[in-house]
Amino acid sequence: MKTLKITATLFSVAFLLLVSTSCKKKCKLDNSTIDSGAIIEGVVIYPESGFMTGNMGGNYVIGASSNYADYIEISFSEGPREAVNYANYKVLAFPVSAKCNAQYERNVTVNTSTQSVVYSIKVTQCSDCKEVRNTENYVLVPTFPDNYTVTNELTIIDKN
Repeated sequence: MKTLKITATLFSVAFLLLVSTSCKKKCKLDNSTIDSGAIIEGVVIYPESGFMTGNMGGNYVIGASSNYADYIEISFSEGPREAVNYANYKVLAFPVSAKCNAQYERNVTVNTSTQSVVYSIKVTQCSDCKEVRNTENYVLVPTFPDNYTVTNELTIIDKN
C-alpha cells in the first residue's frame, strides 16, 4: 500500500511538471527587419556615432542642408562605404525603444498630392523579454522636397 501511495505521488508530481512546462510556449520571433514602401533596400547606413538621433532635436530628416548630412555614410549591396548623394536620396531616422526580442516592420510612404511623408514602424516584441533596446532605424529613401511634412507612426504589439 505504501508503495502505491509513493508511486501515485511521484506520478502526480511528474504530471504537474509536464503540464506546467509543456503548456508554456516560449515567444519566438525571427528578429528580422522588413522594409517596404519607398525604402531603398540592400543599403547599410553608417552614422558617425551611435545615438546621434538624441542630438537631432526631433528632426529626423537628413538631407543636403541637414547639420548631420556629413555624418552619414552608406553602402549599397555590401559595397564600399560612400557619402550619401543627397541630390537623389534622403536619410530618415525614427528612434524606438523596444524589448530585446523584437521584429521591426518599417514602411515609408511619400504622398506627392498631400506633400507628406509617413515613416511607420510596427514592432512585434516578446513580452517575456525584460531588457529594453534602443534602435535609431535609419533608412534611405528617394529625395523629396524639403517642404514636405514628415510624420512618424509607431505601433507596438506584445506577443506572449
